[in-house]
Amino acid sequence: MAADAHADRVRWDAVATSYAAMVGGDADSFYRRLEPFLAEEIGDPTGQRIWDLGCGHGWLAGLLTAGGARVDGVDGSAALIATARHNHPDVRFEVRDLADEVPVEENAYDAVVCHMVLMDLPVLDPIITAVAKALRPGGRFVFSVLHPAFYNQTPSPSDSPAPWSRTVTGYLEPEQWWVKSFGGHRHYHRPLEDYVEVLARHGLLVRRLVEPPTLPHHARSDDQWSAYERWFATIPTMLAVSAVVSDRTGTD
Repeated sequence: MAADAHADRVRWDAVATSYAAMVGGDADSFYRRLEPFLAEEIGDPTGQRIWDLGCGHGWLAGLLTAGGARVDGVDGSAALIATARHNHPDVRFEVRDLADEVPVEENAYDAVVCHMVLMDLPVLDPIITAVAKALRPGGRFVFSVLHPAFYNQTPSPSDSPAPWSRTVTGYLEPEQWWVKSFGGHRHYHRPLEDYVEVLARHGLLVRRLVEPPTLPHHARSDDQWSAYERWFATIPTMLAVSAVVSDRTGTD
């Protein structure tokens, strides 16, 4: 796994420029799906200390900082962190391998966010260990991943019951896929139970899970969507989870 993690970091450095150009803008359909849930779970960010794990080029850390939070960002890609530091000089960023031990102060953060990251890591225990240590009593861990049941890059034409369908095979088998996005990187498929189990191993309790409808890569109103886009919205290609430390679940 160490070799996989090293190769992944090298790859993310290689695609950093294309990734930064595509992720985090108004057309980022994944963030548009996460944003309402994230706002519900962390509330007003003013004065909160938030840890952005897998922060990439810092766009989400920048948004949270603009909202009044004090944000620290961590990512395994030195190239992405260099861009983050340039674009957001008021945010503290650090390069760390998220597939290895991530040092963090205990009870340091009101919230931890990890947007579209976990499915790109070869192992999850190190990062979840850090999350459980970092959260203050009542703090929220909000993460999103590609939906392990329904994420599939290739639609299949079908005569019935609809013009399009998506075939799910081998769902329970952990696999490595090569994803072409941003110039190509490795994806680690895991069934949903694996995510819940690693949370439980480290004392984190799932509060909520949402499966937002898939959105097009444009912000036009839904009455301007194509028939395919309307159909695709019935299949959630990502999910988002909120969790708290189970022995200190002091919520509202």
